[in-house]
Amino acid sequence: MTQYSLARVAHGSPASLEVSLPWIKSAALTIAVAIAYFLAARLSLILLTEPDGVAVFWPAAGVSAGTLIGLGPKARLPVVVGTMVATAAANLLGDRNISSAIVFAVCNAGEAVVVAALVERYFGPSFSLDRPRNIVGLVAATIAGTAISGIGGTLGFDLFHNSPASILTIWHHWFMADALGIITVAPFLIGLTAAMRDPPPRSEVFEGAAILVILTIVSGLLVLLPRELWVAVVPTASLFPLLLWVTARCRPVFAAAAAFMVALTLVWATTFGIGILGDPNLPVAQRVLCAQAGLLTASLCALVLAALFAERKANEAHLTHSNIMLERERDNKLMNVQAAAATIAHEIKQPLAVISLKGETAQQFLDDARPDLERVRSALVSIVSNSHRAGQILNDTRALFAKADRGHDLVDVNKIARQVLLLLRDPLHKHHVTIHAELAPDLPLVVGHKGQLQEVMINLLQNSMEAMNAVKDRRRMLELRTQRHGEDAIVVEVKDSGPGIDPADLNSIFDAFFTTKSHGMGLGLAICRMIIERHGGRLSASSDGANGTLFQFVLPTRQANRDNARTSRIDKQPAAAK
Repeated sequence: MTQYSLARVAHGSPASLEVSLPWIKSAALTIAVAIAYFLAARLSLILLTEPDGVAVFWPAAGVSAGTLIGLGPKARLPVVVGTMVATAAANLLGDRNISSAIVFAVCNAGEAVVVAALVERYFGPSFSLDRPRNIVGLVAATIAGTAISGIGGTLGFDLFHNSPASILTIWHHWFMADALGIITVAPFLIGLTAAMRDPPPRSEVFEGAAILVILTIVSGLLVLLPRELWVAVVPTASLFPLLLWVTARCRPVFAAAAAFMVALTLVWATTFGIGILGDPNLPVAQRVLCAQAGLLTASLCALVLAALFAERKANEAHLTHSNIMLERERDNKLMNVQAAAATIAHEIKQPLAVISLKGETAQQFLDDARPDLERVRSALVSIVSNSHRAGQILNDTRALFAKADRGHDLVDVNKIARQVLLLLRDPLHKHHVTIHAELAPDLPLVVGHKGQLQEVMINLLQNSMEAMNAVKDRRRMLELRTQRHGEDAIVVEVKDSGPGIDPADLNSIFDAFFTTKSHGMGLGLAICRMIIERHGGRLSASSDGANGTLFQFVLPTRQANRDNARTSRIDKQPAAAK
């Protein structure tokens, strides 16, 4: 037993259903096309024929071409088979022999394939009726396909039927009948297929259906008008407002349906001599020519108008989208400005507070009768140090919001940690916080911006220090730890003994302007995450909501960055160089 057979036995009916499902769809499509084509063909053969035996209107051509264009190349085989079977059956039920039926079947099927192939070649597989150039392209493909199939059909009539008409007349009638059939029927099927993929709003469906009903009634009433000269102006004056309404308000599929209804009314009235289109004083050839001209004009006007309105709506939608994007870009720039300003205010507040405090302290020492110059010197050193830090914060903030990060060097995170602990020595002492630092001695260097990483560490330590202000019943312990994180990264941890963070807020604390403090701006942690992510790392927090909070950020080491850069350079090389 083969492997495929074993799989079918093991899985049973699902495998069989999976294999047969595409064939079922193809068979159903073949049958549907065959039935629709057969009915349209028989209608054309019954309605009106010229002495040469060629129908003056062949909507069946629109059935095959429209179905193939709407569904794409995957429907080629079902459409071809259904068209050939229906053509042969319709001709054999008439006065045609089997040889001519086969020739006509091949010509009709080939015609649909040629038209669909040309449309797909120049407009792609997703053809729509929403552009005037698409309508022109469909008409051009129709002319080419029907002209070619007309040659084969003419040869079939000449070889297997004794027609009194000339070869040129037979070809002309075939060409006109099939071209009109495609132009009036195919757009409706193409639009219907597109509407099934992307259904229009319910309000548009109701409005379009109501207009189509009114248009059908008006078309039927027009053919019953008396045969007077003034009646020649009435059809255009009555139908044009309705066609304009449906093309302006609805999708092109409704315009195509309106054109098809008008065309069907014209052909029906001309064939059976109904109303103004059945004037016995005019020869049949003239009445047929008037009907063909009328339905061609109505179809092209409706389709072109619908395409123009659809293109205008698309342009309006594109313009609206562009305006929205411009407004969003403007808002983003304003947000960046606001965020930069808020960041500067948030970050520079602490060194300015220290400068102010130390300045007041130095003034108090100098006001003493015997000023302690050593303490004054210490206060002045702190003022100078924090002044430099304020300037560095301005530079770091500018680099943070710039398009490209600059100033990335090899950074010793342990050295940054020691500097931060020295800067925060007084605030830690003021808040009665005990600091416990564990700095790994073999910590590798990272590539980054020293000032920005320093601000991250200061922010995390300050947040933890402020969070422990509410602790009264236990020691205020703050832990700072650095260690390796695998082979190509390091991790920095900041853990406090405060009340912790509500687990429900852990996913929001890094969002901009989210804060749990009454005086907070909600930017500190958001900026910290932005900085860490720009360094190729990640920042996270964990807490049970009762026993403190652990912040940790992971940064890639210098070796990891070097490996990534090497990999990037290799990926950018051409395939032949690999």
